[in-house]
Amino acid sequence: MKNNIKYSSTRGKSVELLFKDVIFEGLAPDGGLYVPETWPKLEKKTLSRFSGMSYQQIAFEVISPYIDSSLSDDDLKNIIDKAYSSFDHPEITPLNKINDNKYLLELFHGPTYAFKDVAMQFISQLMGFYLKQEDRSLNILGATSGDTGAAAIESFKNIKSVKIFILHPYNKISEVQRKFMTTIKSDNVFNIAVKGSFDDCQNIIKQIFSDQSYKKNNNLTAINSINWARIMCQIVYYFYTISRLKTTGKRVLFSVPTGNFGDILAGYIALKMGLDIDMLNIATNENDILTRTLTSGEHELRKVKETTSPSIDIQISSNFERLLFDISKDTEYVNKLMSELKKTGTYTLSNDIIDQIKNHFCSYSVSEDEVNRTISEIYENHNIILDPHTAVGFASAGKCPENYDLSITLSTAHPAKFKDTVEKLISNDSFVTEKVKKLMQSDEQMIILENNATVVQDFISNNM
Repeated sequence: MKNNIKYSSTRGKSVELLFKDVIFEGLAPDGGLYVPETWPKLEKKTLSRFSGMSYQQIAFEVISPYIDSSLSDDDLKNIIDKAYSSFDHPEITPLNKINDNKYLLELFHGPTYAFKDVAMQFISQLMGFYLKQEDRSLNILGATSGDTGAAAIESFKNIKSVKIFILHPYNKISEVQRKFMTTIKSDNVFNIAVKGSFDDCQNIIKQIFSDQSYKKNNNLTAINSINWARIMCQIVYYFYTISRLKTTGKRVLFSVPTGNFGDILAGYIALKMGLDIDMLNIATNENDILTRTLTSGEHELRKVKETTSPSIDIQISSNFERLLFDISKDTEYVNKLMSELKKTGTYTLSNDIIDQIKNHFCSYSVSEDEVNRTISEIYENHNIILDPHTAVGFASAGKCPENYDLSITLSTAHPAKFKDTVEKLISNDSFVTEKVKKLMQSDEQMIILENNATVVQDFISNNM
């Protein structure tokens, strides 16, 4: 029996949806993000069985409570199995032990070498299932800071009922990240390079989706981390991690390289579902808006700095809104904050809200020098090669209080995606795979557009 949980907007002015409908939605019509009406709890006896289950079996148990009656258990299991058949490791997200209490959770074993594959492979199978069932087509819009777009294009390239338009900031992502997107030859794929930042790309998408008649008339949906299904899939690997470790009586810290706040929000939801997590560290680079927010209470947009970890080069962490809603339970409060942010580029959180956030989150920022030093030292001392984002997570974890028995850093991308940066630091290119070498020799297809929502929307309209 399905729970048929309803989903409502963080801003409280949109109709409630069931799962089948919410997975095709990005932003709610009122500009908010959809959240389930309740966090389902997993019983301890269920959690105790996870150590003997595969990743796919754990995924079924974690995702099932969020699904409605439009999907049978057998269909869900089939979608999960298909989604993870393209991963190159049997554990899907294996743990890599650094020392007795420090681990890396490797999330880069999917086809595009990034954690985004974990959710995107599932979503493409899920949407494909519904589209085939209803004999309809879809236009997908997304903005990427490097990895989401590649994962989305790879996932949807063979689904002919879908056209996919992905925006990325021109010349502001790594060459390998870009080529994972722009070398895919498929009639349903459109790569758009916008002359601006990731936040500019994201704002263009939000502006297009704010036109409800245009969205409805053109069957538009979003696959950014504002899509609930993205978050839902990421919850799974927190449960998987704890199932593979002996955590009884131990304090557990997860350190998460954080840009749009989706990956770490999934950890918070896992905690709400009954998983024993003592602290979630929001690991930021020199774009440290969330670290500053937790320190001062003031959420202030600043100019984006370009770093070697571009997926964290973000000022607008969209999913932070979901956390603010969950903690405040107050749609008017969320509306007030988001309105202030849009008008003034800043808002201030109350001491009570900050204290509640700090019950579950800490945050430490990492400089470029610290990132470089971390990559070099981990290679020299452990013969493990980190990408810059994982280095941010690991270095940031090192700044957390030392009262945690286990520290797990989410390793969000394969180092080959940032081969130029990493190779310079370790004087070694053995980590660059044949797949990436072949990719670098491939021709690209992309359209370069001005940072203008009307220009982008016109291009999309002409190619639907």
